[in-house]
Amino acid sequence: MKYYIIVFKNTHMAMSGEKKLKEIGMNFRIMPTPTTITQSCGICIRLEDEDSVNRVINEEIIEFKAVYKRDSNGYELVK
Repeated sequence: MKYYIIVFKNTHMAMSGEKKLKEIGMNFRIMPTPTTITQSCGICIRLEDEDSVNRVINEEIIEFKAVYKRDSNGYELVK
């Protein structure tokens, strides 16, 4: 199963991102950040939909550290 995760520099940024995505009605989940990706912030946002990820990136809705795609091969940096 493919999904995307948005990682943050710190918990404050993650909480701010969560609030903004809720305000616009985006469907997402909060999950622990995999330590294989980063150890800077312990929580990340998981998105299932590629269109939602593209919207977050292109419209600069939230401030984030990086976006990764997770598939059967592991994690791949998207942005």
